[in-house]
Amino acid sequence: MTYKNYFDYMDEISSDELFDGLLGYGLFSEKIPPIFTSEAFSKWSKTQEEKTFTDKQSRKKNVDWEYYGKDYIRYDNMRNINIPRPLAIPNPIAYRNQCKTLSDSWGELKTYFKAKTNNQSHKISRIHIRKLKNKKHLFEMNYKNFLKDDSDIENGLSIGSRYVVKADISNCFPSIYTHSIPWAVVGKESAKQHKKDTEWFNQIDKFTRNLKFGETHGVLIGPHTSNIISEIVLIAIDYELANKGYKYTRHIDDYSCFVETHEKTEQFLLDLSSELKKYELTLNHKKTKIIELPVA
Repeated sequence: MTYKNYFDYMDEISSDELFDGLLGYGLFSEKIPPIFTSEAFSKWSKTQEEKTFTDKQSRKKNVDWEYYGKDYIRYDNMRNINIPRPLAIPNPIAYRNQCKTLSDSWGELKTYFKAKTNNQSHKISRIHIRKLKNKKHLFEMNYKNFLKDDSDIENGLSIGSRYVVKADISNCFPSIYTHSIPWAVVGKESAKQHKKDTEWFNQIDKFTRNLKFGETHGVLIGPHTSNIISEIVLIAIDYELANKGYKYTRHIDDYSCFVETHEKTEQFLLDLSSELKKYELTLNHKKTKIIELPVA
């Protein structure tokens, strides 16, 4: 059976479909009752001038209006392990502006995603935005085909392997540094030389910060845009690990890597940790497991 590659899923989505799917159906987490929706807000926003979504009083000279950071609603959702998970509902105006800059930059983002995944022998990232049959939103944590697809992929990866490494990024979304978005896209040194807001990757950085009052550390858990932001960073890490020949899958921040020897399990963890540190991320060592596979 053949599966679509990562870029195929991205390329199926137009910039308009991205904007509509994220703004109209991705402001709220799946954990929020469906009575809450941003569909009407999305329709209203399309009737407004751009200045409607700005702050009237700019602090800059010769600028009539500007976009500033906003606060967000915080709430906890109880997980099945009886530990609360902090979720967020962004300010609708700030979220609309983030959706717009992602839509405006969608062509560049698709080029980036293609470049960073064309070295993969299989689709490493399993949970990402995609067109969903008979649905208007673009993201689901529990997409119904994940289990079937992943079972097929991981069965194939396990052939010839003796161990599977289970690894997890510590506090992934709250730890993502928004400046790591341009780092991933153009490299840290180049990003430092191209700090102007007009660069598309800096626009994404800016409007992601604006969901958290301008803070650079952490992306909100809940809005569907956060999946795209995390993928921009984590796909850059996948690119480096794939170049080293590792056979693994990633479910957002959870890794399953199949290797032939115990020494390679340790090397994978070292290499993964090293790549994560480039973006100021770390492994959750409490969740790291090395599991010996049964001999066929």
